[in-house]
Amino acid sequence: MLLTEYPLWLGLICLALAAGGSWFLYRNNPVGIEGRWARPVQWLLHAFRFLSLFIISFLLLGPLLKLISTETQKPVIVFAIDNSQSVLIAHDSVELKKQLDAELADLKNELGDEYEVLPYTVGKEIKASSEISFREKESNLNKLFKTVKNSYDGTNLGAVVLVSDGLYNNSENPLQAAQDIKAPVFTVALGDTVQRKDVLIKNARTNQLVFEGNSFPLQVDVAAFAAAAQSSNLTVTQNGKVVFTQVLSLSNNYFNTVNATLQSNQSGTQHIVIEVSKINGEVSLANNRLDVFVNVISGRQKIALLALAPHPDLGAYEKALQQNQNYVVESFIISQQQVPANLDQYNLVILHQLPGWNGEGMNLVKQLKQKNIPLLFVLGSQSGMNYLLQADAALQVGAGRGSMNEVLPVYQDNFSLFTFTEEEQEHIKKLPPLIAPFGNYRINGEAEVLFKQQIGYVKTEYPLIFFAKGSNSRSGFICGEGFWKWRMYDMAISGQQTTNNIIGSTVQYLTSKKDQSRFRINGKKQFDENEAATFEAEVYNESYQLVNTGEVSMVITNSSGKSFNYTFSKTAGSYSLDAGVLLPGNYSYVGSTNTGTTRQQVKGQFIVKPTQVEFAQTTANHQLLNELSAQSNGKLFYLNNMKGLAAEIKANQNIKPVIYQQQDVKSWIELKAIFFILLALLGIEWFIRKWNGSV
Repeated sequence: MLLTEYPLWLGLICLALAAGGSWFLYRNNPVGIEGRWARPVQWLLHAFRFLSLFIISFLLLGPLLKLISTETQKPVIVFAIDNSQSVLIAHDSVELKKQLDAELADLKNELGDEYEVLPYTVGKEIKASSEISFREKESNLNKLFKTVKNSYDGTNLGAVVLVSDGLYNNSENPLQAAQDIKAPVFTVALGDTVQRKDVLIKNARTNQLVFEGNSFPLQVDVAAFAAAAQSSNLTVTQNGKVVFTQVLSLSNNYFNTVNATLQSNQSGTQHIVIEVSKINGEVSLANNRLDVFVNVISGRQKIALLALAPHPDLGAYEKALQQNQNYVVESFIISQQQVPANLDQYNLVILHQLPGWNGEGMNLVKQLKQKNIPLLFVLGSQSGMNYLLQADAALQVGAGRGSMNEVLPVYQDNFSLFTFTEEEQEHIKKLPPLIAPFGNYRINGEAEVLFKQQIGYVKTEYPLIFFAKGSNSRSGFICGEGFWKWRMYDMAISGQQTTNNIIGSTVQYLTSKKDQSRFRINGKKQFDENEAATFEAEVYNESYQLVNTGEVSMVITNSSGKSFNYTFSKTAGSYSLDAGVLLPGNYSYVGSTNTGTTRQQVKGQFIVKPTQVEFAQTTANHQLLNELSAQSNGKLFYLNNMKGLAAEIKANQNIKPVIYQQQDVKSWIELKAIFFILLALLGIEWFIRKWNGSV
């Protein structure tokens, strides 16, 4: 379609100008051509000049060329196969793989070139691949539909074909995510819905952290199916030694919770193996065993709560701390002549309104400072501010005796020592005010402020809770009393979890030891079986500046004594190591590097937990597959009747190619063909005139 920026009738003027110009140039045979070819050549030159002038003048009108192109997009058929171990409970892996490969090839052939069939495999991760091994230890059906939506949203997604047993053990139910893709889901059911003989360990519960010398409970959930009149032995082994046994009398639909009490006689990681013995005709033995790991630590953190006088805050702090089994809390009232006998035994001392207005407890505070014991000061109406400045110069408050303010906490986003969730931050905004000493607050030296004070509607720069830096021992300040009101109010909004986290995180930071080593290795203490074991390393020079000039190596040793050597890769200022996926079990490591002329080593340990969730349920969930198909106008097929799948897809009127039309408008002046036409017209005209000697 021809369009112009200016009115098209102006093209008549262009024709007139071109005709007049060419006539004026060649009206009296200025080229002087003679002979029988004179007239045809003269008319040819006349035509070339006419066309050249017309094109040049017509381009001034801004002619546009409207182009319409069409593109056909084939419907995409996502063919996803559950690649997890559970599908092999009722199938042979070799035969199933051969059958699925053949069915995928047949589907592609039957659909032909009008459809694009894309294979995927489903495990813990979703992979665009047709390679199936049935070795995945988890199946995340929900992630499949989220991946399809993210990858094909806005394209011609025709359908999703899911070949699965319907069992998922990673993430939530996939029904909602399947609705979001707006395409029919055709499911192909694998596995068997008939309950076979099986005894299994469904779950085990115990403390992840236990103190050395203490006993700890272990609860084991055992289930059995189609096991009437049979029995099984439950055995618990701790570090290779049998510590508990019980005979279980089974039934067709058996469930029982077995309770055992174990001992933690040595520190470190305790490997607990729970097993039930095989029954006759059992379909799977993979779910007869469950591995549990417990971390046994050598001792609790002892905390002393020293107060000037009885106060409702004391019970609130004590109860908040007792929520963590790592802490042992002892309370003392100075006014009642209660003084701890040995200060060295405490990892933290909380000083509630100490030192007092008359210097009560000042000598005790000095002793604590000399011993570099971490301190948490809680200020109130009886706090002696002048004595406080002498005890710890980190805070200076110019306050008058008895003058108090109601202050609300204002969370500081730049606080970096520990974190709160967004939900906890919203809870903190709803807490009632604390009672803080009135006056001008000034922090001396470096500090991290957790909360600032809001007085009425005014947000001030005064700290409410902060932590001083730079001293030999850590110290924190809570500049207000009334924590008991926070606890009471928090019971209604979070079950006291928010206040537990405030005090728990505060104590954890203050009691943690500063790491002054120049070589550190950071990594998780526990990895899953299908998770890569990764570590980070840091090396510092004598000025404690981060460097990575030398090499860092690590030797990892498994419980059998076999060692594996690794070398860290250098990153921006530090080091990283990916040791890959390791077999389940206990591991220890020794990392080493050179810092100057000194060889430094770091030792540690970690565990790799086996992933056994694929065999927690041995009966296929075809009901879920049917719901996935029904809610999306798809259809459920079985492995032995997949032949109708291609016909069902072809018959669906919503699974058709989509034709897209694209309209494009170009200016003639952008067309290279116009340039070459003009060049040819003027060039040929020039050549003829030159040949005739008229140029």
